[in-house]
Amino acid sequence: MTDNTGENDALRAKVADANQQSRQRLASTSRNPPEPPARRCDECWDIKRRRAAALRVDDRQEAARMTAAMGVHQRRAH
Repeated sequence: MTDNTGENDALRAKVADANQQSRQRLASTSRNPPEPPARRCDECWDIKRRRAAALRVDDRQEAARMTAAMGVHQRRAH
């Protein structure tokens, strides 16, 4: 295994710089601040939590049910 710490740090610095430039461009071209992120959907969060719990105990049937439930919820609510 090789140590890529220096490469990872350089990449993080480039990403941080690109993000900062993007924020500056947005601020200079828009008089309104960006919208805050939307509040997460409680039902989505509950389904995700239940699916993760099922996977932790290797209950594949419940995990599959939660996957299907998420699909139905997404179509109906979002």
